[in-house]
Amino acid sequence: MLNDTIVAIVTPEGTGGLGAVRLSGPGARDIAARVFHCSEGSLSTSHMAVYGILKDVNTKQGAFDDVNEAIDQVIALPMWAPRSYTGEDTVEFFCHGGTVVSRMVAAACRRAGARPATAGEFTRRAFLNGKLSLDQAEAVADLIHAESETAARAAVRQLLGGLDKQLTQVETPLLSLLARVEGGLEFLDDEVPEVPAEEVAAVLRAALEGIDALLAMAPAGRLLRDGIHVVLRGKPNVGKSSLFNRLVEEDRAIVDDEAGTTRDVVSQRVTRAGRVYVLHDTAGLREARGRVEARGIERTAEAARQADIILDLDSGPGPVGGKEVQESPGEAIVLKVRTKADLGDPAVPFGDAIPTSSVTGEGVQELWRRIADSVDRFALDRAVRLGVVMNERHRHKLESSRRELARLLAEYADEACAPGNDVAGTLLASILAQLGEISGRVYSEHLLESVFSRFCVGK
Repeated sequence: MLNDTIVAIVTPEGTGGLGAVRLSGPGARDIAARVFHCSEGSLSTSHMAVYGILKDVNTKQGAFDDVNEAIDQVIALPMWAPRSYTGEDTVEFFCHGGTVVSRMVAAACRRAGARPATAGEFTRRAFLNGKLSLDQAEAVADLIHAESETAARAAVRQLLGGLDKQLTQVETPLLSLLARVEGGLEFLDDEVPEVPAEEVAAVLRAALEGIDALLAMAPAGRLLRDGIHVVLRGKPNVGKSSLFNRLVEEDRAIVDDEAGTTRDVVSQRVTRAGRVYVLHDTAGLREARGRVEARGIERTAEAARQADIILDLDSGPGPVGGKEVQESPGEAIVLKVRTKADLGDPAVPFGDAIPTSSVTGEGVQELWRRIADSVDRFALDRAVRLGVVMNERHRHKLESSRRELARLLAEYADEACAPGNDVAGTLLASILAQLGEISGRVYSEHLLESVFSRFCVGK
């Protein structure tokens, strides 16, 4: 795979000032020399940009086809191995923007000997050449797809080694312990004693604490990628749609005095203070009056099951909610909200509910503040600060490693029954292999395919 040279457009298609085409692999120098012509300077010096003309090649004669016109005026930037993104010889051509010119440049490189890059192949080569760990490679995709400043900052910090640093702190003591355990197995005449059980247990407990700290930040990765899902829930006519429109600052949902106006989930993404929130207006909860309304209520329940935060709305005196809205599924945080505060009796206390008015705007900023404060439970700020943007693959490996660690630690609860070096060594090696799959220190072709297939072509 690494013996051939690949090419792809690395800028988005569409009208723009510049387009970029990346050429990477052992044949990059020769292919670039065939398609790029400059009157002054050359591509021999790495990281030295050169202005010139990019032309197609005559595949029969292997030289410039003077019959055809030049494709474009370009800037060529050579980056010779290992000082490039992929760690290979690389040339990037910067041409005029638009869909046509970039395609023509890439096509010329293909005719000169390169093949089209597959999805994520440049970053895959960077990983295989030791330029990035696997979790850093995934951070590249997170950075490209970031929808908020917070998500972008977190991705950059992981790209700079945030998660890898946290994993190393867990793995290093386990590796040292494994070395001691395996060292004892090489001496059959008992010259090397068994590692004391209390020392093994102490290392295992510290590793468990480290993994637990990482798992506590696991939800933050999903929130950064997908947004924080906030569901407005309540009976018909409590003002869900009106408050929804106030929160998203546009007339997104239909508002009417007729009960049951909202029949389906209406969603809107909102960015506040660098975070992406996905708000969901839902059908009113009551005994369904027909199949359509019943389906709407079912979708309300499903939205609540997927929610991170649920706003339970009510507009009248008494406790917020009722038998229809008492269910708080999953790990969702529930905030009680009193709507239509402008119509209520000032003498009637709101209790622990947040008073709001969609007409006057009263309480809306306080509600946003309470929503933002609730996000602290998901360790989002800590994850961003440390550069730990975990995905389901990371979480699964951490949970599996934790189970094996806990099982091994339980074996050392009674020192008299503690396992020998051979058993401990086998289990430690298995735990480290699973942790190693997060960073890519241990990998398979199947793992790489599942990771890089989610990338776009050109990255």
